[in-house]
Amino acid sequence: MRHEDLSDLGPTLGPDGRMHRHPHYATTLRGMGAELGRLPCGTLTVTRRTGPLRLLWLPHPMVLPDLATLPAPALISAASRVQDTRLHGSGAIRMLTPQARAVLRLTRDADLQRSGQHQKWRNRLRHAERQRVRICHAPLPRDPGHWLLQAEAAQQRARGYRALPPEFALHWPQTRLFLARRGRQVLAAQLFLLHAPGASYHIGWSGPEGRAASAHNLLLWEAGRWLASQGITRLDLGPLDRHGPGLARFKLGSGARIEATGHTWLASRFLAPLGRLIG
Repeated sequence: MRHEDLSDLGPTLGPDGRMHRHPHYATTLRGMGAELGRLPCGTLTVTRRTGPLRLLWLPHPMVLPDLATLPAPALISAASRVQDTRLHGSGAIRMLTPQARAVLRLTRDADLQRSGQHQKWRNRLRHAERQRVRICHAPLPRDPGHWLLQAEAAQQRARGYRALPPEFALHWPQTRLFLARRGRQVLAAQLFLLHAPGASYHIGWSGPEGRAASAHNLLLWEAGRWLASQGITRLDLGPLDRHGPGLARFKLGSGARIEATGHTWLASRFLAPLGRLIG
């Protein structure tokens, strides 16, 4: 695939804490061989090719482009319902439903942060704090064979879900891996991608001892406090999947709030009359 120097592709937009809008996202995709570009308004484009066909993807744009000037058909992952409203009636066709994400704000002090947790979640955190568990953290080693990446690949196969490939984390410029240890034994782990002023929960793993010790609660709490100390104000815990109610309860129990994205739209000059007809 062709690699492009994004510095020559027009203005970029300042980060607002969302992963897809941060320069690290483009850097990571470029490192993985993606074909990238920028529209005159500064919006990032990712090009996918199938034979002679070319399709652009616009991930959570800060600014919606003029659809009439798009150089190719495009999938636009609208960032919000406000963008949905702007795209409605434009000729773009809705393809995928919105996504609900759990977002934890890290701007409050520790006492207020705890008060925002659900009671059961807070009780598990207190339980974890009474265990002989030590939390340590450092950047993720740039090792394709790292045990956490191997464990995540095994989890995906066992549970039948798909996520970003392991090399995504290896190419991400700033990471933080938090481990819960008892002696030399690792009980649980959480990996975060940093994109100031935001961060994203990326991978989690726990063994039986970690689950018994409520280690994930302690990991997320300690990670949130450390991230806040580094100036991170927004922690994206990922989508709320109706097929994983337990994980959704864990995310929301931490005090996270639901943030809805918009639809994913197909914008094409050739399909615009149909798009206006069906609304």
